[in-house]
Amino acid sequence: MRGSVRSGLVDARGLAKVVAESLAAAGSRVVFGIPGGGNNLELIGAAEDAGMRFVLGHTEAAAAYMASVHGELTGTSTACLATRGPGAANAVNGVAQAWLDRQPLVMLTDAVSAADTPRIGHQRIDQPATFAPITKWSGAVGAAGAGDVMKRLVALTLAGRPGPVHVDLDPGAGTASAVPEGASVRSGDLGAVAEAVRRARRPVVLVGLGARDAAGAVRELVRGTNVPVLPTYKAAGVVPSSGPNAAGLLTGATVEAPVLEAADLILAVGLDTVELIPAPWRYEAPVVTLAPWPEESPYFTPAHEVVGPLAELLQDLPRLNDDWEPGYAAAQRAACVERLVAGPPAREGLAPWEVVAAVRDVAPAGSVATVDSGAHMLAAMPQWAAEEPGELLISSGLATMGFALPAAIAAGLARPDRRTFCFTGDGGLGMVLAELETLARLNLPVTVVVFNDSALSLIKVKQRPTGHGGAPAIAYRPVDYAALAAAHGLTSSVVGTVPALTEAATAALKTSGPTLIDARVDPAGYPHILDVIRGVR
Repeated sequence: MRGSVRSGLVDARGLAKVVAESLAAAGSRVVFGIPGGGNNLELIGAAEDAGMRFVLGHTEAAAAYMASVHGELTGTSTACLATRGPGAANAVNGVAQAWLDRQPLVMLTDAVSAADTPRIGHQRIDQPATFAPITKWSGAVGAAGAGDVMKRLVALTLAGRPGPVHVDLDPGAGTASAVPEGASVRSGDLGAVAEAVRRARRPVVLVGLGARDAAGAVRELVRGTNVPVLPTYKAAGVVPSSGPNAAGLLTGATVEAPVLEAADLILAVGLDTVELIPAPWRYEAPVVTLAPWPEESPYFTPAHEVVGPLAELLQDLPRLNDDWEPGYAAAQRAACVERLVAGPPAREGLAPWEVVAAVRDVAPAGSVATVDSGAHMLAAMPQWAAEEPGELLISSGLATMGFALPAAIAAGLARPDRRTFCFTGDGGLGMVLAELETLARLNLPVTVVVFNDSALSLIKVKQRPTGHGGAPAIAYRPVDYAALAAAHGLTSSVVGTVPALTEAATAALKTSGPTLIDARVDPAGYPHILDVIRGVR
């Protein structure tokens, strides 16, 4: 018995070494997670031996958010580890985030060994089956042949449409199931797209998350023209927000309708419609698409669709014709922001748009913003200027709450020379509150800005006066997040006016570590914001 246990340990160590070396060889620098013992601890040791840093989180979902965002910002596959059973189950939302937001992630879980499965029920769930619908590959990897399998799996997270893989670490497992190549095959008639571009006089360019690696080619396509460009949330910065072509954001709502209704051709570049809200597509202009991977959920029916390397495809297009008025795109973007900030003044505390504007006005060039899901994002996204990809981060495909703080931690690790501003509602922060300790422990240059109104404000706007549960369905009791932040080791303050917020945000820039600003917000402005997004105002 003693010999078999020792043999098992040797196998576990060997497997952990192979896994860690495979990640490090692909450029990974950090592993995130929460260990549960066994293979997890062997893997942490192996990762450190391979030159990688381990970052301990408080929840597996948050650790997976961190890993997926770190991978997105660095362009490398990043790993998250969790124990079997509850650890794996808790990680599911984080893996779903990477799946729908197209982020490279290797999810590593301990497992009940195949040999023990017939007799062990404790903490045993079918983890490969649990993760299969939200990964590019999910299965067990054993010590035999692990090097080749792991090399293929790490590459798979970045091949074609980026996304997560899940690995059950079982040293005694047999040969792993086949790993697909994952690369997109070039298809479609580029000549037909080029001809449509030649005929168009008022084209509009839609830019999606698939175009982030081809930002230079997109910028060259519209350089010297007045052609409006509408990026999705995750494509913010592909064209500079301050540039002459930036016309706002593409969401699927009606706020972008004036631009799209004036077009005679819609050229979608790298658009993954997972980002668009579920609404009818009602524009008459023909759509042609260039994408690095095939669209799986056809939100609209394009006249022509070409799949291939975007930079190469864009270089082969003719110059865009341009009958747009000079300054049209910038005027559209400015008009949206002007309507947004023209809401009713706050009766007590801050209007949501005032919070974003005050922080934006003091933020240094190149700052990163992470934005949580909730009513505040409708104020934050249009107002924040992103000059490069990766300066504005949000959960767009999954649109999960609790994303912004873990994302800010990942951004602080990936870009420690920049200040990151984390915009979060109190509801979303409450879901990952313990990660304030992670932020403090790592001493990262992050300023957390909490829109504190003690409610799920976006849901409140959608409530009917009767029949939807009333206040008990959406309201929390008041919480002092500044006090909670201080208890976790952060410098913090409570603000209720624009001058106080400006002072607090400016003071944060003078520190090297994390801060939290508890911004007391009047939620009465949110219906106005929603009306602007819906095109009512």
